[in-house]
Amino acid sequence: MNPDLLRSAQVALLAPITLLLMSVPATGQGSPDPVLETTTWRGQEIVKGEVLVAFTAGTPGQVQEQHHSAVGAGRLGTVTPLLALVRAPAGVDLDVVLERYTTFSDVRWAWPNTLHRPVGRVTESVPGSGAPAGPPAGAPGLPNDFYWSVQWGPQKVRAPEAWDSGDGSPASVVAIIDSGVDTDHPDLDEHLAWGLDTYASDGDPSDSDGHGTHCAGIAAAETNNAIGVAGAARNCSFAAYRCGNASFPTSALVAAIHDAREQGCKVISMSWGSQYGHPAIEDALQEAHDAGCVLVAAAGNDGVSTPFYPAALPFVISVGSSTQGDGRSGFSNWGGWVDIAAPGQSIYSTYKNGGYAYLSGTSMACPLVAGAALHLYDRLGGGRSPEAAAQVTAALMESAVPIGTWVVHGRMDFAAAHDTLMAAPAPTLGMLHPELVPAFGGSEVTLTGSGLDHTLEITVDGDAADFEVLTDSTLVFTPATASSLGPVGVVLTTAGGTVASQLTFIETNPPALDVPSATASGLGFTWAFGGAAYAGYHLLVAIDATTMPIQGVPILADFLVLTTNHLDHAGLGEISVTIPAGFGGLTFHSQVVTFGAGGLGASGVHATQIAP
Repeated sequence: MNPDLLRSAQVALLAPITLLLMSVPATGQGSPDPVLETTTWRGQEIVKGEVLVAFTAGTPGQVQEQHHSAVGAGRLGTVTPLLALVRAPAGVDLDVVLERYTTFSDVRWAWPNTLHRPVGRVTESVPGSGAPAGPPAGAPGLPNDFYWSVQWGPQKVRAPEAWDSGDGSPASVVAIIDSGVDTDHPDLDEHLAWGLDTYASDGDPSDSDGHGTHCAGIAAAETNNAIGVAGAARNCSFAAYRCGNASFPTSALVAAIHDAREQGCKVISMSWGSQYGHPAIEDALQEAHDAGCVLVAAAGNDGVSTPFYPAALPFVISVGSSTQGDGRSGFSNWGGWVDIAAPGQSIYSTYKNGGYAYLSGTSMACPLVAGAALHLYDRLGGGRSPEAAAQVTAALMESAVPIGTWVVHGRMDFAAAHDTLMAAPAPTLGMLHPELVPAFGGSEVTLTGSGLDHTLEITVDGDAADFEVLTDSTLVFTPATASSLGPVGVVLTTAGGTVASQLTFIETNPPALDVPSATASGLGFTWAFGGAAYAGYHLLVAIDATTMPIQGVPILADFLVLTTNHLDHAGLGEISVTIPAGFGGLTFHSQVVTFGAGGLGASGVHATQIAP
């Protein structure tokens, strides 16, 4: 898709989750940057006077506003529907403001809008200065990118061997949450999926700092294009998020994380942090983890064992920096909370204004792991899921090369991680329960066996079925509506192989009806239903939901017969209409009643509201 169209679409989606902040004159990027006056609070750097307030699920907007008014705070913006950014009342101690919010039962927490910093720095050359000589193009088995010879990082982790399995897909996206990206860079522009600026609240993620552009190149630069450098996530895409320049407020970071999850990113790369956590970031990342995102964060550049956040969160892959000799970079943080190491010293990558530069830091190690994670995720096939994310994470950890006790699992080995991921055990199947399934879709089936943690797809009679893995030995799936009665094949595909079983579609008894709960005048509307094969049916509608018993079956009492006909060979039927104008505000009730050799049968009664 055209990147400009993608960016335009993202601007429209950005409005409800970004911030309405005071601004300074424009700096050449999309919108003016906000004015951020900073101070310290309990040793943490914060945006002066700004507080993030998290509400419990279901708290109406009107109630939220009442609480802000009671505290004397003014809303600055909505980060997510349940997370507000407010201005604390002038002259009131910040701790008092936070304590006042905690008196409300529907406020989960209130916390200052803290600042977090990128953890990488220019160490050698900048664009146009000291650029390395490029290798001959087309070296056998290696990418032909001009600067590949100085990219010791991907060479150290054996990226070419991992790439031998094939290119990734442009549909797989890693979010680069940072200072933005030079989206016109000739080594990045073809891999841009979309971009947002959650700092200045617009759709232009242009990078004036260079840090984010450098990270984007390490993760997802265009590989084998005869120029520049090679990105780890070969042929995959990246989303560019600008959250600030030299520092990133929590509000902008959370908005970016929220959008990356909503838009389907499989991996989120975070080369920033601080020595203090923030509940808003933890909440946003927990939601992303639960949605199936692999979360990768830099361990920090303080050379200490003190936990650094968000890297130290238990569901985030914490990445330290290793040297060419597999030692710990002197600046890299270390300890039992650092999961894995990757090359992070003197890393050559894309930079602002279309250039290239050497940077060092755990910031550089992080996107190498994130790019590898995306390529691995893509090799699994299928969509995003917590199960797939867990497989990718486990493969990276289990295959790491031991390099000392300063990091838990060792230094990433991209090729070994690929081999580990694809060496999933062959699945086995036990039993299906039930084996007899109504033809009208919606019935859940439990499947038992082994090796199910690696499930990628289940098909029933050739059609993909929704599924959820419960344990390695149990999953549940829901077949779609059948095209015919009788036995059909069930095929389970995992990273370790494919196995088959079968179930049998039977007539739907009692009859069932599927109908939307809401619609609007002028829209198309469909009743789908099932019962006994070739049975006659009446489709009934009524304003009143009252029923009366007929032959012991509850039937709508005051009904209109919308249509009468016979179900097909599988006992299925479907009726579509257009809701007439002038019906807005009404609620009607539907029921399908079947008759024939099997006697009288009826579905439940379903209500549909027509919007005004």
